[in-house]
Amino acid sequence: MSEKYEQMELDTRPLLQAAIEDLTQSAITNTGQLIKEHHRQVAQETMTAPPYVRNRHEAYGIAAEQLAKITGAVKSIKDDTGALLGTLADPNFNAIDATSSIVNSTVHAAYVLLVAAAEMRRTLDNLYTVENTGRDETTPLEELAEAAFQEAEPADAGEHEMEE
Repeated sequence: MSEKYEQMELDTRPLLQAAIEDLTQSAITNTGQLIKEHHRQVAQETMTAPPYVRNRHEAYGIAAEQLAKITGAVKSIKDDTGALLGTLADPNFNAIDATSSIVNSTVHAAYVLLVAAAEMRRTLDNLYTVENTGRDETTPLEELAEAAFQEAEPADAGEHEMEE
């Protein structure tokens, strides 16, 4: 008789780090769901949908676009930190405003990173489907079209005869 064993995992991260990483994963998932719902609404209103990733070239394009946004957000933090550095030599400069700017740019960077992570997860899901199954999933626009389409009922042959 073979006994069933359960695979266990030892988490050696500090509790705060584990909690923040779990919260981050949850935020990425929630952001992805919000973005997906937003794309669905946009598809209904404008009849356009976000591009479905069909190959690795498109995935790279999306990754490069997200990296550019992330780099811009990080540059803003760097610039604000430089402004705080400038307050060290001159007590007349307001360090509170400079620190507040860092907080604001960091919050914006967190937003950019969450959206980027959600978009890359969507990209991963699309690419995984295409590369492993060889077929595309339906896009939000296609889902809208399918929902709007109703199957016609067959007409009775005796009731609607053509007039001669």
